[in-house]
Amino acid sequence: MNNSSPNVYRNYYRLRTANQWRKVQAESGEPGAIRPYLAGNWKMNMTPRSGLALAARLFDICKGIKDVDIGLGPPFTGLSTLAEYIKPDFLKAEYDIGRNVFLLAQDVFFESKGAFTGEISAEMLAAIGVDRVIIGHSDRRANLGKYFGFGSSVARRLSNDFLTQSLSRLKQKDDADSKAIMALEHLLAKENEDVLAGLASFLGGELRDRAGESDEAINRKVLAALEQGLQVIFCCGENREARENNETFKLLERQIRMGLEGVPQRLIHDVVIAYEPLWAIGVGAKPATHEQISEVHDFIRNLIMDLHGEQFAASIRILYGGNVKPDNIADIMTIAGVDGALVGGASLKATDFGQIVRFGLID
Repeated sequence: MNNSSPNVYRNYYRLRTANQWRKVQAESGEPGAIRPYLAGNWKMNMTPRSGLALAARLFDICKGIKDVDIGLGPPFTGLSTLAEYIKPDFLKAEYDIGRNVFLLAQDVFFESKGAFTGEISAEMLAAIGVDRVIIGHSDRRANLGKYFGFGSSVARRLSNDFLTQSLSRLKQKDDADSKAIMALEHLLAKENEDVLAGLASFLGGELRDRAGESDEAINRKVLAALEQGLQVIFCCGENREARENNETFKLLERQIRMGLEGVPQRLIHDVVIAYEPLWAIGVGAKPATHEQISEVHDFIRNLIMDLHGEQFAASIRILYGGNVKPDNIADIMTIAGVDGALVGGASLKATDFGQIVRFGLID
């Protein structure tokens, strides 16, 4: 195996001295050493066949790589096919890869069964060979409303015609709420046309941007996955508004405390945290700086230390996600609090993701 570049550790211990975290290089396979985790989230891309071809090309590039964990997260339709391909014995014989390749699901539902059309339970995922599940991804926390029509639906209900019909129906009821009638009459008054239009625009935009999975729903998913033996990649991160208003740490603390509430101590070691700043994700987005990533990872790790003690905080893996590329992964991995990456677009190209997995290695 080729040596890694100076100051870029592929296996390490983490120590805390003078209230600061730092990495100390370890040899691959040393007891207690932390292995970086590079996880590819394919999102809604790849058919089962094309996903299989991508995995094969990736493994060719990463032959013999055993000192990091590799996660592949295809859509639900590709999970079974990929599970059959990444059997440890086959990977060992074909690519000289150890038991360090893991199958990820991109989401899970919190109920075990029932009338929940379109949802997938943790038990179903475990049954087809899924190892880990991504929960609370920014796509689901923040973007659902943009696609599912929550904002436009509210805006339509604040139109003059809709409110006029609603007021008429309300007045016909014997037990009608007088305050509701007064409110509707006020909004429908001629002099309040601009107020009604502004309210519709404001609420429509707010719900479109904010409607997504709640902290409570994410917490239920985390508990359901862990109870079925699945490890969890728990995602958290702030939007642009929180960042600009200096509310990053407040938001992250709420997400982590609520999202991991009630996780039994015996299962907390099965949680990996991924920090995703929403403002640094997507085409054209400006990546977070080295300093921004470092301060947030330190905050998260110190919060985990308050919740579960210093020993666990030193070993829990906290990934970074947000425009991770082959040309910035080595720099990101020099940060003391970073233990890998949750990779989006770059994981769809075998050469790019292969270079990310091989970070720091001298060819």
